[in-house]
Amino acid sequence: MERDEDHQGDARGGVQVVSRTAAIMRALSANPGGLSLTAIAKEVDLPRSTVQRLVTALEVEGLVDVKGPHGGTRLGPAIAEFVASAHADMVVFGRHQLRQLLDEVNETCSIVTAVNARSMVLETMVAEHPLRVVLCEGWQIPLYASAGGKALLAAYGDDLIEQFFEETLEPLTPHTLTTRKALLAEIARIREDGVAYARNEFTPGISTLATMLNTSMGIYAFEVAMPDARFEARAAEVKAALLAHRERVLAEAVGFQRDRLAGTLGFFDSTVVQS
Repeated sequence: MERDEDHQGDARGGVQVVSRTAAIMRALSANPGGLSLTAIAKEVDLPRSTVQRLVTALEVEGLVDVKGPHGGTRLGPAIAEFVASAHADMVVFGRHQLRQLLDEVNETCSIVTAVNARSMVLETMVAEHPLRVVLCEGWQIPLYASAGGKALLAAYGDDLIEQFFEETLEPLTPHTLTTRKALLAEIARIREDGVAYARNEFTPGISTLATMLNTSMGIYAFEVAMPDARFEARAAEVKAALLAHRERVLAEAVGFQRDRLAGTLGFFDSTVVQS
């Protein structure tokens, strides 16, 4: 018969593995372009051999991809599948809406959601320009550093934002907001204006605009990303398109949920369910 301390030892070891694995996943989440094993080991303060063993196990499950675009390890396709499952209604509904927005503005368009204090790309469509922005599904950056993230924050009260962030924010570029006070002022402007902006705030040369939608499916943002070189010439046009798009999506989301409810109840004619 095994002793209790043996079970306790196994439990402690299991907790340690989970803790180390979580640290690796967080490091990769913060570096969507990928990291080498050595860089991961430095980020999480673990021996490289331990990192390699855990990364190999994660790769088998599809949770990491060891052949990222820059040769490093990055989050794997299973992560995007998990997120998509959690937001399945918006992904299904929003795909058509995203295509409409792409056709209108001809710039890369994405649906983003909040994951802890970061924005994550749920779905993205890339514009056909020689000079264009390409984002990956599952891409995560701090909420304060992108238009989509700031648009999402506008849906929440200042007290919650103060819980999310310290008084000083980590700059990703020289243009990133660096204080919570500045972020709160920016959020107040977004609530009045309806559109969030971020110019060179998470990556130099990339600017984004976004608007937030508070739907029965959850809180999301539609974001438009473009090279900063086109921002001045296109900002007013894209802003108008985003505001019109938001009103259309909010109206159509009600019908989508009504029809979904009708299907769940077994009705083929959704008109029998009143909004």
